[in-house]
Amino acid sequence: MPVSTVAAPTQSPPAPTLGPASNLQPSSRATNVVSLPSHSGAMLSISRRHCLRSPPPSSARHRSAPPPSAASQSSPLLSATSQVGPPPSAQSSPLSSALSQVGPPPSALTSSQPSAGQLALPPRVVWSTLPPSAFSQVDPPPSVQLRPLSSPASPSLAIPSLAAIVDMSPDQASAILSRILTGPSPPPRPNTWCEEPIFDVSDTPATVGTLNIRYWSPFLDLYPDQVFAAQLRGALQHGVKLGYSGQLCSAPRLEINNLPMDDDDVQHLRREIQARVQEGRLRPVDNPADINLVCSPVGVVPKPHSNKRRTIYHLSHPRKPGSRLPSVNDGINKAFVAIRYETLDAVMEYIREHPSASLWKADLEDAFRHVIVASSDARLMGIHFEGTYYQECALAFGGRSSPFLFNLFAEFLHWLSAFALQAVSPSSTTHSDVSHYLDDFFGASDATADPSTPIQVLSLAAAALGFKLSQKKTLWSTTKLEVLGIELDSVAQTASITLQRRQRILQLCSRIIERGRASLLELQQVAGHLQFVTRVAPHGRAFLRRLYDAVKAHYKAPFGRRISKATRAELLWWIDTLNSWDGVSLLQPSLLVIEHIWTDASKRCIGGHLGCMDSPTAAFSKELSRRHRQKDIRFLEALAVLEALRLFSPRWPGPRRVVMHVDNENVEYGLRKGSIRDPQTQVLFRKIFSLCLKRHIDLVPVRSFTRASGLSSPAANLLWNGLAASTRARSSAVCSDFVSFAKTSHGEVNPFPASPTLLIEWVAHHHTAGRSYNTLKSNLSALKSSHIDLGLSTAAFADARLERVVRGFKRLVGAPLPVAKLPITLPLLRKLLRALHTVCPLQHDRRMYRAAFCLAFACFLRAGELTWEAQGPNVLTVAAVAFAHDFSHATVTLPASKTDPFRQGATLTAPAVKLSTCAVLALRVICHDREPHKPLFTLEGRQPFTRSAFVSTLRRCLETCHVLPQSYSGHSFRRGAATWAASNGVDTDTIRGLGRWRSDCFRRYVDKSAADRAATTKAALYVNTSAPLRLDTVAWRDL
Repeated sequence: MPVSTVAAPTQSPPAPTLGPASNLQPSSRATNVVSLPSHSGAMLSISRRHCLRSPPPSSARHRSAPPPSAASQSSPLLSATSQVGPPPSAQSSPLSSALSQVGPPPSALTSSQPSAGQLALPPRVVWSTLPPSAFSQVDPPPSVQLRPLSSPASPSLAIPSLAAIVDMSPDQASAILSRILTGPSPPPRPNTWCEEPIFDVSDTPATVGTLNIRYWSPFLDLYPDQVFAAQLRGALQHGVKLGYSGQLCSAPRLEINNLPMDDDDVQHLRREIQARVQEGRLRPVDNPADINLVCSPVGVVPKPHSNKRRTIYHLSHPRKPGSRLPSVNDGINKAFVAIRYETLDAVMEYIREHPSASLWKADLEDAFRHVIVASSDARLMGIHFEGTYYQECALAFGGRSSPFLFNLFAEFLHWLSAFALQAVSPSSTTHSDVSHYLDDFFGASDATADPSTPIQVLSLAAAALGFKLSQKKTLWSTTKLEVLGIELDSVAQTASITLQRRQRILQLCSRIIERGRASLLELQQVAGHLQFVTRVAPHGRAFLRRLYDAVKAHYKAPFGRRISKATRAELLWWIDTLNSWDGVSLLQPSLLVIEHIWTDASKRCIGGHLGCMDSPTAAFSKELSRRHRQKDIRFLEALAVLEALRLFSPRWPGPRRVVMHVDNENVEYGLRKGSIRDPQTQVLFRKIFSLCLKRHIDLVPVRSFTRASGLSSPAANLLWNGLAASTRARSSAVCSDFVSFAKTSHGEVNPFPASPTLLIEWVAHHHTAGRSYNTLKSNLSALKSSHIDLGLSTAAFADARLERVVRGFKRLVGAPLPVAKLPITLPLLRKLLRALHTVCPLQHDRRMYRAAFCLAFACFLRAGELTWEAQGPNVLTVAAVAFAHDFSHATVTLPASKTDPFRQGATLTAPAVKLSTCAVLALRVICHDREPHKPLFTLEGRQPFTRSAFVSTLRRCLETCHVLPQSYSGHSFRRGAATWAASNGVDTDTIRGLGRWRSDCFRRYVDKSAADRAATTKAALYVNTSAPLRLDTVAWRDL
């Protein structure tokens, strides 16, 4: 975006020439005076009051600014920045008092007010003093006029390009900043955890940089995480380590070919090297072999969205080392790479809550070059150009660890700026939180606040630490601004993709489509660009899954391979969408353009209505075709949503926020997340999001539980977690069935709270549908649980007539006991293990099932304690297994089980035995060389070890052993262990302890043959056959 320019008017008097600032002598009379270069190159003198300027208020954007009013109160930063026109009515802040303590008292200031329509604005501010002889020659500051900003992003603004940017020495900036920082500090920043030290105490910095530990140390003392603060202290004192460990630590590489460059590139590189050598950040090396200099190719590339060039070091060369030494980047530790970059979410949320907010952004100059490398690692960044060897002394573009290392320093600048902004802000909502993306900082301010305050604070913090803001890339006091390729408009409440970014993405996608193949880097670039686009268009997340899959597949062939049909279809969708979509997303629609849609689905039809049910503006009902009737209810619920949007969206002339009321939790969660596991339903999701994107629909699925419970989010979260997830899923389905029954049979739209009569009719409906007594009791319990969640009365469930109806249901239908499964004892376990060689051809799966069978028997396990469907906290991991030092036993820590509802964990022990059924030996085989956090049991291809797969394999093994599988289940191992222990004479307390039973219900797990039961009865009743008849004995009932 072009920046505004400030031109001096022709009628202004010429500024006096004072000579270079270095020749100025100190004076006690003029310690408040600032000297600065004029447009002609001479030095100007102005008072401190005029050294910093704020942009004109909105009322003065289209006309000349009136002179300041003497009666106006000072703004939070008035002592450091003078306003154009009348300043806002704001009281002084800690910054004003801090500034007043720097330099002479206010009475010593020498200044004059600018004339109407003119602004005393220096292009660069340098704090210094004037000689006494020159003090009398100080004229009023030169006047300059505001030239309207010509950028289409802000057509109506007139912003001075340098106003409000504090540019002073670290000494003075630190003095001011130290007086500002009051109150509690912000929390520690993310991305500041260093797995490995970033410095070595035996090292020294490769050169002297602008970041001085003397200025950093007082502020580092204030940081809440002193471990991170110690890392930065060490890096400033000893230089940063690049995180390299590899062959190049002791081997030089001097012969290297630079990247191809034309004449202009060579001229640019020559000038760049000369400037860096003069700065001391690049050093010539006379004897490169003596220091084992490692040279990499150097080249010049164009900067994105600019006609300028950037010098890069190709530290990833060579890509394919072969017999050559590897690249520097190949040896960088992964701990020096990972960053979780900040998004636009915080500033976009602030814009939603503060319409017409003032936006700002700033960029650090020479960002990476501020961070000085340790001398021992500087030799890794050598270059060879025009017969001379050089050694880079600062972080360089092209280094794999450069972003991570620089971001550590940027995070501290972020924290310090946020601390200062918090201290000078009258309230927490005056300005948004500071955000940053490496060297780009951005944020927003309320329309009533001084828009220059964040820039003043950020530039002050940067100056105190030794950084410097780029004057050309720093903008503020505008309601429309491009940030990281996304154009934000706080007045129109929109976020849009810039034309340049759109064209860039289209070029990348089209190139891959035309060639039919792509490298890993190309796919990563496309996926990264599109991922950022989803900040504007969240619905686009549904069209990234196949690209992510392609990126993962290309890791095996990073230099290029053909793209799949799915990837091609994904790219074609994005090309079509970016060509037809205007790239604008609604941030905050008016309440007048929010629509509510209710949808529902059954196995026979789908329907929905627009607006409340008592007065809908539109409705539809559609019978399903036969091909859809057997599909999952999730698919049908999503189909209802898609049909509703297709039918209702043509009624809306403009963008809409649509609140979608869906009674299926899976679909509701999938609409928020952007994807769902079911492939068929995901196809519908893609159609839904494509429609929303093209018609500017902001889809908001309702978080029904929090809203319906009437509680706050934290309280609703606790209430939700009061029941297990499986219980919640069943309750949701039961409530849907009850609502559907009430609507179709009795015409009741809202049957909550349930009445005794409606519950009795629902029981009768169960009887008519042929459901069992156990199903009825479970459904009544689930419905009552939902009443408790919603805070409704449960008196109807205790109704005497309902209880009698339920008892009548039981008398007519009966309540059969569950059919007990047969036990898997030790002899049968041996046969099952032998059968695995026939049933499982894959060695990996065979080992997993062998360990699972043996462990289930040895530890009395249920099938659900071994199997898993998806990664979660309840999955048994490799880390849960611990072996004794002599491998005499193994302990297994179960994270969750049926008898452990509060997930405290249970520790089980499996003994080592010299048998084929030894669980310890089987566990040692599957745990060897595996990462601790991985699931203990997995199938080939890292597939989940599901319950269905476990039971299916068990039954196939039983069939191979010529045993009828219908009488066995995953519970048969637990029953078999109890039965086998009892048959070996183990006492009941021991069995109960081994199986973790809390009651005597374990006795049902001990199977005895009919002969054993007959012998027990005979011993109890028929052993004493000769006892006399005694009628005077005490009866059993009298005991």
